[in-house]
Amino acid sequence: MAVSSHSGHSLVHGLAKLLRNDGDLVLDGSSTLTLPATSLQHLTRLFEQYLLSRSQQHGFLALPSHPADTASLLQLQFLFDVLQKTISLKLINPPDVRLQSMVKIFPFKSLKYLELKRIPPHCLEGLRGVYSQLEVFTCSKSLSSLEELLSLCGGDLSSALPWLELHTLNFSYNSIACLDQSLSLLNVLKSLDLSHNKIQKCAEFLKPLSELKHLNLGYNCLQRAPTLGLSARTKLLTLILRNNELETINGVEQLSSLQHLDLAYNLLLEHAQLAPLSMLHCLNTLSLEGNPLYFLKTHRTCTVRHLSPKAATLKLKLDGIQLSSTEISVSFSNL
Repeated sequence: MAVSSHSGHSLVHGLAKLLRNDGDLVLDGSSTLTLPATSLQHLTRLFEQYLLSRSQQHGFLALPSHPADTASLLQLQFLFDVLQKTISLKLINPPDVRLQSMVKIFPFKSLKYLELKRIPPHCLEGLRGVYSQLEVFTCSKSLSSLEELLSLCGGDLSSALPWLELHTLNFSYNSIACLDQSLSLLNVLKSLDLSHNKIQKCAEFLKPLSELKHLNLGYNCLQRAPTLGLSARTKLLTLILRNNELETINGVEQLSSLQHLDLAYNLLLEHAQLAPLSMLHCLNTLSLEGNPLYFLKTHRTCTVRHLSPKAATLKLKLDGIQLSSTEISVSFSNL
């Protein structure tokens, strides 16, 4: 449910009308409330001016039943009440528009899903109030580091504390060049998408993510596969490393439960470099297209020789095409 940017009375009236008609979809979480950052800035200024003081901006607020003496104030109270109960929020800022003041999310007391687009972290205020209840957090075209939001909570500049409910983090399409210790705050994270950034190496920073099942590091500058902790090595199901600079895949053999492996468009030259695949007995999709080895006439046969025979018999798809019975027999010829 998207709201276009207006000012003054028209914004309050338009949003109140929208939420009176379709507010149930927002309140039950089946629809995401999408707001331009400038519209939220205007709303929070009105809330602060007419409904509450700064000391009242923390914790769920119950407003008096009928304190308003104008229709506009009644609408403003209605909006504040709905925003307090909103579960899913998306804030957007148009390209080439520079925010001149803070974007405050203090009205949103019930958030579980938050998405930010082109919102500079230092302009975001109020994340500390909801971080411990967020389950899904998406941020694009805003960041140069992870800690800006995960440790400092944006403009709140607060001390680092664990994100207790966050199971899905999507910080794709940013300008993140390296990982940092803020990832250790994500104790229950299951899905991490850091694709389309500028990451050159992961070092040891992914090791604390003990519950990780899905990891997308595609479209970065990695030269080697990431290193995970002992627990995640047995739980990871999906690993996407396409469009990096991998010359080796050493380390993936430790991912004993891996089902989907995307290595497309890297720098893998020889099929001998695929030897670690023999330990991936649960693998059912493997993508190698775009690598130098992909263009060899014997590519499929040479690849199959390095697969686990158990994986080969589970109808594994190589580069989008299921293995033939002849190719499967090749995998057993190596036993």
